This record gives sequence, structure tokens and C-alpha cells, in this order.
Amino acid sequence: MSESKGMSESKAKKTHKISPILRQLLAVSGVVIYMIGTGANIAYPGVLLEQLRQPDSALRLTREHESWIASILGLALIAGIIVAPFSLQNLGRRLTNQLSTLPALGGWAVLVAARGPAALLISRTLQGFAMGLQAAAGPVSIAEYSSPKYRGAFLATIAFSFALGMLVAHIFGTILYWRAAAVACGSFYVISLILISISPETPPYLASRGKNSECRKAFKLLRGDDENSEKELEVLIKSQRKTAGPKVPQFTFYRQMITKPEFYKPTVIMMFMFILFQLSGMTVVPSYTVPIMEEVSGGTIEPYTSMLMVDIVRFLTAIIACFAINKFNRRTVLFLGIIISVVSLLTTALLLYLRDGGYITDKYKWTPVVPTLFYIFGKTFGILPIPWAIAGEIFPLAYRSVGSGISGMFLSIMFFVVVKTAPSSFSQIGINGTFCVYGISVAICGLFLFFLLPETKGKTLYEIECHFRGAKAGMVKADWSEKDKMLELKNVEEG
Repeated sequence: MSESKGMSESKAKKTHKISPILRQLLAVSGVVIYMIGTGANIAYPGVLLEQLRQPDSALRLTREHESWIASILGLALIAGIIVAPFSLQNLGRRLTNQLSTLPALGGWAVLVAARGPAALLISRTLQGFAMGLQAAAGPVSIAEYSSPKYRGAFLATIAFSFALGMLVAHIFGTILYWRAAAVACGSFYVISLILISISPETPPYLASRGKNSECRKAFKLLRGDDENSEKELEVLIKSQRKTAGPKVPQFTFYRQMITKPEFYKPTVIMMFMFILFQLSGMTVVPSYTVPIMEEVSGGTIEPYTSMLMVDIVRFLTAIIACFAINKFNRRTVLFLGIIISVVSLLTTALLLYLRDGGYITDKYKWTPVVPTLFYIFGKTFGILPIPWAIAGEIFPLAYRSVGSGISGMFLSIMFFVVVKTAPSSFSQIGINGTFCVYGISVAICGLFLFFLLPETKGKTLYEIECHFRGAKAGMVKADWSEKDKMLELKNVEEG
């Protein structure tokens, strides 16, 4: 008996030798690798369509087929996002993440075996449904696994993963046949499923279901069992006891929910965030990189070379963004990215207009490439990572599933509209006109967010919830011992 006890203690000591940040890193890694697959999903049409346009391709597509293959992810996202809140609430974060890998793998399998446009559309629909589930589950899971000190950096890895997935998909598509590239891209979901399966359920979800002993176990596994972690755990469980209360009918719950500022304010902010995300051309550029860069460079740069240039700039910027989000305020990073993007988009549009008018000689017709790469830098630095970072931390736990679902609906609708209309926009008003529209749209969204978006860096999820309730009211409602614990914990984490 004593020998068994000694082995148990020895095992516990070995577990505690692993630092909390490494345990949290392992927990979020499954979601992060899933997001690499998501980036590959978004970028894959850029190489698929280019290969299918070749004269020797056995599978032929019309222009209408091409626009549907690129954009149908957005429509399928809606179905996944509708299911996500119910799955997150009833099945939990971990099981939702596991289940989301299955349609993604199915989509890549159908694509590998595709013999016509219908199969390609079915495969993209399955992938889009999976992306919808993960769009809601991913940021929430990462935020709930992470301590406030590291949460920004972990959430920033979503942007890094998207960028890496886009780069990898384009590299695979450049050196491999499109079916082989699909197999390589689909392998990310196998790795993701394995890593998600060995991770625990998130402590906030367990607390929200009243599973306090399991919550304590998962929390200590992720954060350790030092004094500061114990204090944060107490605040988490205590806050859930306060919000649990007696059961109310669903209609009453939702009616009360939409009147609460801690729900509707974050929801409006996330709507603007995801409108900004899509109208910045975030999903259009990866889907149509080759024709866009062919036009921007004036044919002076080989199409696949220009595509990889864009991917490398995006990837390197995503790495910089991970460090920037952890060091600087969320608002600073976002608005710096918006300013760079707006200036670069409008500059590119102006240079393309001047070149088309004959004001720029053939010797310098490549010049629009420079502001275009600055545009890729700006949107990847601020507009790509911040919405995902904010999405994981801005909603209170009680409404996190529903809020993520509603804001995700806007993401998916905008995804479909922007990507589906992009080819028509290119042909009707040109790349210069399209970039001009994007630049003005980004500026307008940025203006709204300047007045709406609070700073969330370094705050616990409970403190962010109190802010939307009204900072003073939130602190008054919390008892003084809880307030002292929150402030002391914050000081330790920041210091």
C-alpha cells in the first residue's frame, strides 16, 4: 500500500516538473494544428483551380464552378456554426473539437477521389462544416486552456497557423499533383485528432457543468497548484456558482440574455471584427492569389513565384504578430494593422490606375507589388490575429457558446459573399477598384471598432465580463474578498 502511494507521489512530482506553460502548450496544440488545416482549406483552391485550368487536365471546370468551389466553404460554415453552440454547451469543448476533425477528414478523402465538379463541391462542403464547428470551438478552447499571462500568445497562434497552412498548401500544390497535395493537407487533421484526444476538458466548461472536482483536477494539471493558481481556481468556481442559479425556461433565458450588456456588446464588437476580417480580403487573396498577383505585377513575376512571395510574407508576419500580441495591447496591434492595410490598399489601387492609364512605364510596372506586400503584412499583423484573440476571451462563460455562434454566422456569410463575388468584382471594376473598395471598407470598420473595442490584454476572463457589465457595478457586486483575490492574482501575473 505504501509502495503504491509512493509511486503515485513520484508520478505526481514528475508531472509537476513540467512547467504550466508546456502543459498549456500541449493542450492547445491539437487546436493549433487543426487551424493549420483550416489555412490549407482556404488556400487550396489557389493551386487546385490553377492545375485544373491546364490543357492536359482530365477534370474540366467552368468559371462558375471555380467561384463556387472557392466560396462554398462560407455557406457550409453556417451549418457548422449553427451546430457549434449546442455542441459546445452539451458535449463540451474537447468532444466538439474531436468531432470537427471527422467531416474535415471526410472532405479531403472525397476530394482525393473526385472525378467531377459535384464531388469537389461535396468535399468543400464537408470541410466548410468542419471549419464552422472549429471557428466557434477553437478560440474558446484556447482561451479556456490558457492563463491570462500566456492567453494572448496562444490565441495569436491561430493567425500563425492560418498563415502556415496557406503557405504549406501552396507549396504542396506547387510541387505535387493536386490529389497528392490533398492527402498531405488532410494529414494535419489526423495529428490534430490525436493531440485533442490526449488533452483534458477545459476547466471553465467543467465548472459551468458543476463538475468541480474534475475542474480542479484539470485546472491543476494545466496551471499547477501554486498559491496564485489556487486563487484563480477559487474565483472561477465561485463565479460559476453565482451564475448557475435556478433553471429557467429556454425562451426566458434567451430573452434575458439579449438584454444583457455582457452579451450584446461583445456580440456587436465581434460582428464588426469579422466583417473587417473578410472585407480586408483575408480569404479572397489566398483563394485567388495567382490571378491577383499576375495583375498586380503586370506579368513581370512568374505567377507561382509571386504566390509564394505572398505566403512567405504572410507567414513571417504571423510569427512577428505572435510576439507583438503578447507584448503590446490588442488595440495597438489591431489599429496599426488597419492603418498599414488601408494605406497599402489605396496606394496599390492608385498605382494600378496610373499604370493602366499609361502614366507608369513598362520598366516600373512591377511597382504595385511593393504596397501589395505591405498590405499582406498589415492585415496579417493586426486584422488576422486580433479577431481570433478577442473571440476567445470577450464573451462571458454563460453565453460564450451562443455568442461565438452568432458572430461566427457573420464570418461565414461574409466569407461566402466576398469570395463568391470576387471574380465578378475583378472583371467589372478591376483589381484596382476592388482594392479601393476593400480599403474604404476596412477604414470604416476600423473607425467603429476604435470606439467600441476595449483593451483585454492581461485581464482574466472574469474581469473582461465585469467590464461589459459595467466596471464599477461588477466590482461592487463581487464581494471584497473575491475582489482582493482578483487584484492580487493580476499583480502577480503582471509582475
